Amino acid sequence: MNGSADRGRGDAPGSRTHRWRLRIVGIGFVLLAAVYVGRGVHLQVVEQEKWSQKVQEQSARQVELPAERGGIFDRDGRPLAVSDQVYRGYLAPREVRDQERAVTAIRRVLGLSSREVSKLRRAESGWVALPRRLSASERDRLEAAVRQGVYFEHVPSRNHPEGGLASPVVGNVGADGRGQSGLELALDSLLVGEPGRAMSRRDARGELYPLPDGKIASARPGHDVHLTLDGELQTIAQNALDDALKETGASGGDILIMDPETGDLLAVASRRSGEPGGLPAFTSPYEPGSTAKPFLLSALLAEERVSLDDSVYAEDGVYRTEHRTIRDVHPMDTITVRGVIRESSNIGAAKLAEKLDPGVQYSYLRDFGFGTPTGITFPSESGGRLRRPEEWSALSQASLAMGYEISVTSLQLAAAYSALANDGVLMRPHLVEEVRNASGEVVYRREPTSVRRVLSEEVASHLRSVLRSVVEEGTATRASMTSLPLAGKTGTARLASSGGYRDRRYAASFVGFAPAKDPKLLVLTKLEDPQGDYYGGLTAAPVSRMTLQAALSSRGTVIPGDSWSGESLHRVEWGGPPARAGRGAPSAGDSGPYVLAVGGEQPDRWSGGDEGQTAVLPDLSGMTVRGAVARLHELGLQVELRSGGEVRSQRPAPGTRMAPGDTVVLH
Repeated sequence: MNGSADRGRGDAPGSRTHRWRLRIVGIGFVLLAAVYVGRGVHLQVVEQEKWSQKVQEQSARQVELPAERGGIFDRDGRPLAVSDQVYRGYLAPREVRDQERAVTAIRRVLGLSSREVSKLRRAESGWVALPRRLSASERDRLEAAVRQGVYFEHVPSRNHPEGGLASPVVGNVGADGRGQSGLELALDSLLVGEPGRAMSRRDARGELYPLPDGKIASARPGHDVHLTLDGELQTIAQNALDDALKETGASGGDILIMDPETGDLLAVASRRSGEPGGLPAFTSPYEPGSTAKPFLLSALLAEERVSLDDSVYAEDGVYRTEHRTIRDVHPMDTITVRGVIRESSNIGAAKLAEKLDPGVQYSYLRDFGFGTPTGITFPSESGGRLRRPEEWSALSQASLAMGYEISVTSLQLAAAYSALANDGVLMRPHLVEEVRNASGEVVYRREPTSVRRVLSEEVASHLRSVLRSVVEEGTATRASMTSLPLAGKTGTARLASSGGYRDRRYAASFVGFAPAKDPKLLVLTKLEDPQGDYYGGLTAAPVSRMTLQAALSSRGTVIPGDSWSGESLHRVEWGGPPARAGRGAPSAGDSGPYVLAVGGEQPDRWSGGDEGQTAVLPDLSGMTVRGAVARLHELGLQVELRSGGEVRSQRPAPGTRMAPGDTVVLH
């Protein structure tokens, strides 16, 4: 018994030690827990704002909301380049109640593949981007089908509703939504708008996704730009250039249509082999050849150094000087000053240039705008080349008279001829007519801008009469329209290459305006490297005639019959009662039908037969009245309108053979 008591007393110190150890460990755990709790409380309460801010800084990002880019339209509001409503979609799996149902709805709306659907089904957290970009209608349908957990972000996208219409003028936009070429580049600061701002969050996987309510500032859309281009005239010019290149085998060319009174460019078709997407009519100068001769005559008449009836000895086609030999295509003896331009005599031009001081000759060329950019709103416009007189050689004065040792763009040449058409006043060419903000308010409107008066009205009138004789009796007879007086000048120039001239490389050109007495439209046609016939009178002149005739018809301009005196030109206002063909405008009480008449045969469109020249009448149903009238005028037919809008029927029926001057009734 005593032994048992001794063992009990011997265990007591060990038990006490064990209990103390347990207490110490327990106290340690309590203290540690207290530390964790205290630290947690400190973080959650005392330092909550600090750490919340750090989390926000690490996971949140402020992103830019792209602004909708402004549109580019023709003068009638036809859209040439507009921003599409395109969106990027996201699915947030944790926010949908039934993920399988949401994925099924997305598949139905977007027509997704099985692989794409599997990816959406496997998503468990974060935001998952939908496989492709969405249209506005698809976005709306998804929002209706999946009411929660689907979010959308606007993505910049450019659409061209008219396809390639005026595409080199309009230009392109890059993936970043900024202009890369053409007017998209030149007017980028107006079109691009002002971006907005929004907050996005980065998830645990590092993927950035937009917050539903994270918008800070809304984006402001860009301005809309309305051009001076006329969509129908642009179509005519592009088609005419396509046909001309195909028929002549030319490697490139330009067709410009311009309003000489305002400087408005109504159509620009331009193409060169090896220059896809550019606008060579503005950027690639060339030596103009004989189309420069009227500017020599302008200086001579303005300085009163010659009269139109003065005589010039043309040396029977070969003129040998101390420095060179100059030849004419057609040998002539003595011709008048008027005849020098009408027959495009190189010898006559060289001799007439000797009557001018070099400084005077230079100053007139400069006043017509050569050697300096026109200032049109377009990137990389070339100013061409016109050397100062102190840099001329002994050959320069005669060379300049014949259109060499000077390089011009088609735009410069069209503007210079517009000065002759516009009573001697040079106008600045324009491409931009109006700029409107997102609310439709006009913030800029183009006003016709005169650069300078180059010639007096009297001298300009003399020049127009000379240019009219070129078309009626001279080198440009294939540009003639028997019912409408046309004035213009042909040009055939050798093309320079690698510091010299290559054999059989020519630029054939024609610049003309109509009607000759009171010009309303100017057309420039240039063909580069035409095969076969390469003279401007044989290639460019007939293209200009057909282009001008179609353009006048398309714009609703009455082209009267052969008896017309040429004193006035009546315009048809589409959407209102058209003017009757002839000299008088309709009275307020007039109502249809109205006849739009055109004279002048189109020999290459007519076939001969027992009953004379005929053409097969095309089917015009469904076409706009303007388009149908333009097509019939190209065929040399008269048109009687019974209604506007679209053509529902025609008389005679399609396939009927028609003679020049016959009338087609459109309903």
